[in-house]
Amino acid sequence: MIQGRSSSTGCARTTYRQLATFFQQGSLLLLVLCLLTVFPTPLRAEVPITQISPKLSVFASLRARGEFWDWFEGTSGDSSYAYAATVAKLGLKWQQDLFDLHLEAQNTALMGLPDDASAPAPQGSFGLGPVYLSHNRRQNDASVFLKQAHLTLKQLGIPGLRLRGGRHSIAGGAEVMSKDPTIDWIKRMRVSQRLLGPFGWSHVGRSYDGFTLSWTRGAYNFTLHGSHPTQAGFDLAGNKTIDDIDILYAGFNLTRPEFAKLTDARLFYIYYADGRNLRPTDNRSATIRNADRRHIAINMGGGNLIQVVPTGAGPIDLMSWGVVQGGDWGRQDHHGWAFAVEAGWQPSGLPWNPWFRIGYNRSSGDDDPNDSDHDTFFQMLPTARVYSFATFYNLMNNEDGFFQLILRPLEGLVWRTDFHYIRVSEKNDLWYQGAGATLEDRQAGFGFVGRPTFGKRDLFQIIETSLSYNLNKHINVNVFFAHVFGDSIVDQIYPDDSANFGYIETTLKF
Repeated sequence: MIQGRSSSTGCARTTYRQLATFFQQGSLLLLVLCLLTVFPTPLRAEVPITQISPKLSVFASLRARGEFWDWFEGTSGDSSYAYAATVAKLGLKWQQDLFDLHLEAQNTALMGLPDDASAPAPQGSFGLGPVYLSHNRRQNDASVFLKQAHLTLKQLGIPGLRLRGGRHSIAGGAEVMSKDPTIDWIKRMRVSQRLLGPFGWSHVGRSYDGFTLSWTRGAYNFTLHGSHPTQAGFDLAGNKTIDDIDILYAGFNLTRPEFAKLTDARLFYIYYADGRNLRPTDNRSATIRNADRRHIAINMGGGNLIQVVPTGAGPIDLMSWGVVQGGDWGRQDHHGWAFAVEAGWQPSGLPWNPWFRIGYNRSSGDDDPNDSDHDTFFQMLPTARVYSFATFYNLMNNEDGFFQLILRPLEGLVWRTDFHYIRVSEKNDLWYQGAGATLEDRQAGFGFVGRPTFGKRDLFQIIETSLSYNLNKHINVNVFFAHVFGDSIVDQIYPDDSANFGYIETTLKF
């Protein structure tokens, strides 16, 4: 172990000092919203003004979150800090028999971003605070942009056929819900957005400019989607489209058919092309990568299966997901793969309605930076945070064995605790972070960053816990905390091998 680690008492003092700074740097709104959650009774009434007429309705939401980071201590910079952000949305919907029209504007405000929370490579950024700052103009910044604007045609001459065009959101794998709570939770939280998602946890998010054609008949659904993503994620210039990235998605869904009422399955194909001419993130030397700005073009195909098995001791759920990839990674040939297998059990008759889940996820890495092949699984445009609540890693070049406990002690309250053991798949590759492209023409927006592994495989273990409580139909409070126990790779990069991340979030919806 590297010597010279700061004491746990010193880390605690630093964290408390940074939390105090956070509350002084623009979190008054967050505190007000938290007080609203303590005295929610006046807000339990219906809000009828949202339905202006039988065809026209308005909707609005406000999310306020305070985040605190205590990243692995660096050799320079401040790895402990806090900041706040708000996301406000206002939209309208016009619905009639022939078509639906959806318009939505978003305002994002970032407050108290850190200006000294990074160090030279390989240490890099200490969490997401400096990532937001590098994408934007100043420590306190805000903007308004068009989040969604789309028209959905519903009468196309074929029952169940719909065409949506314009700026809209898509979450690959969640095109159709089953109305079974177990299957739908697994679809939302363990299947969808692994490769294509709206990046909704970030303070900016991601939209897609293009079309979605869907046909649904009974248990069968076919979805075809083509688009360019917006410039967003961390960047407040969310109006801009990344025209140099092309996406084509096709999915066939089988949802609880008559012959298998507790089964959900999907087959899918995705084409992804990136012609931004940015330096790619991979395990080759910087000199070689700087000279290779050729396009990235990847074809991928895969599928997933969800099965619920009723038993006398409570339902058991099984999930499998997998994908294979091929194409071009600049001058290299790309080959990648990833898979996940998971199982859960909801024992009947126990207090707090527990749900025990275990799983193993693995993806390919590149074992030789000097050959002509790029073998690292490419995650494309995911909502990475769905699968990495602590945000310290994504699904590229790693294996993740986890145990999960979900408790539901009362209506509206969900308490989830996970333990993850993370290793890299290939020791000659990188430790990857990121959730896909965020900028059209700046290197900071390539979408993925990587740190060397120094020929080692053990990355870290993470224990994380979250509480989500719906006080009523309008108010949700979410509290999260994670502690990271760094292993041999972290030891080679940072003087300290422990880290923490947490937040408190309140969301109002009308």
